[in-house]
Amino acid sequence: MALVCSISNEVPEEPVLSPVSNHVFERRLVVKYINDNGTDPINGEALSVDQLLEIKVSAVVKPRPPSATSIPAILKLLQDEWDACMLHSFTLRQQLQTARQELSHALYQHDAACRVIARLTKEVTAAREALATLKPQAAGFVPTLREGTEGVATIPTRTDAMETEVAPGEMTEEILLKVHLFL
Repeated sequence: MALVCSISNEVPEEPVLSPVSNHVFERRLVVKYINDNGTDPINGEALSVDQLLEIKVSAVVKPRPPSATSIPAILKLLQDEWDACMLHSFTLRQQLQTARQELSHALYQHDAACRVIARLTKEVTAAREALATLKPQAAGFVPTLREGTEGVATIPTRTDAMETEVAPGEMTEEILLKVHLFL
């Protein structure tokens, strides 16, 4: 027994039965009709989508169109399917190559960022060590203020060139002032 939709007169893919008229319909067609009109398509009585009964049937295998029954037509179908598979494979390879390039670029940027961070960390550590060695020398130095300079620390001036020379390992008053202002 073949089920035929009462609206389209074709075999339904998802058949349902109307309890009001006892007719078989394609679900999508009768649901659209009920949503538009609210009645059964055959007798016009009130019907809701919830009242439709699903009919369990085995899957319908649609026959091949008449154009696919000859050998040349079948060969053409196979060639078209092969072409579609190869095109899909080519597209996937292109996407893979693009993803590899993006990943390579991201990894390169990450590596460069890590190298910059390591270099900056090394420089900060070196600067802190240098500052730690300068702090004991700067602890005894107190900058003097000139009158009328509004609280700005100044370096005392020296006129004798011999007095401005510093022994190796010592710091000039100018450096000590800068370190003290920095702290």
